[in-house]
Amino acid sequence: MESLAAGIIAKLVFDEFVKAGTGEAAKRSVGGAIELVKNLRGKIKAKFQGDAKAEKAIQAIETDGSQPALAKLETYLEDAMDEDKTFATEIRQMAQQIINIQNQNTTTLNQQNLNYGRDQNIINQPQGDIRIGGS
Repeated sequence: MESLAAGIIAKLVFDEFVKAGTGEAAKRSVGGAIELVKNLRGKIKAKFQGDAKAEKAIQAIETDGSQPALAKLETYLEDAMDEDKTFATEIRQMAQQIINIQNQNTTTLNQQNLNYGRDQNIINQPQGDIRIGGS
C-alpha cells in the first residue's frame, strides 16, 4: 500500500480537470469509481483547507486544468503524506480502491469485446446442421 505516491494519487483525483475533454470523457476514465474519486478529492481538499498555496493550486486545476498547478499540488500532497501517516494511509487505501475498480472495468470491457468477437465469428460462419428448432 505504501507504494502509491502522492503524484499518482493527485493525478487520479484531479486528472479529470486536466484532461481537455472534461465531462463524459473524464467520467468514463474513472469508470464506476466516480463517488470514490469525489470522496478522495474532498478528503484532500479538507486536508489543505487554510493552506493558501495548496488551495490556489487546487482552484487552478479545477478551473483551468492547469498542469503546473497539478505538479505543485503533488509536492504539497507528498509533504502532507510525509507529515501525517494516518492521512497518507487513508488516501492510499482510497486511491487503491479506485485503481482496483478501474482495472475491473477495463478487464470487463475487454472480456465483453472478446466474447462479441467470438460470437460474431460463429454467426457468420455456421458449420454443421444449422436447422434451428424441432424440424
